[in-house]
Amino acid sequence: MVRVTYGTVTRHYAKGLTSRRALLSFGLLVAAVGVAGFFVDSKPGDAYYLDTGQNIAYLIMGIASLVVGEIWTSEWKRAFLGIEGLFFLGVAIAGFAVSGGEGHSLGIFNAEHPWENVVHLLLGVVLLGVVFYPRRFRDYAYGSGVSD
Repeated sequence: MVRVTYGTVTRHYAKGLTSRRALLSFGLLVAAVGVAGFFVDSKPGDAYYLDTGQNIAYLIMGIASLVVGEIWTSEWKRAFLGIEGLFFLGVAIAGFAVSGGEGHSLGIFNAEHPWENVVHLLLGVVLLGVVFYPRRFRDYAYGSGVSD
């Protein structure tokens, strides 16, 4: 825990996963999975089945996360991270709802295996956790020009 005082205001924050760090690490991870999906053979029924549509979606989301994490301001980073978190949480819930072991498709995302849904659920929970638990004092300072 670190105690920071700005004038008469004192805040306590933990150094850890900020919006910027979450976007950059998430973007790198998802982009790497998207690229690896083109080279690793997987078939329906595998623990994590990646088809071309899902690989492209992961690449787009990963690159967009990297761009947002480096360029946009803190409040926009938090909003973008919240949208991604809600998206993955929705995909996980829909995956658990429709997957009965037979392997269904949710459009671009597949619900072939429960592990895939668990990964999407964990991504959604972690990203939304970063959004709803501000880590730094500067996250509250709008218009400061500081990008966390």
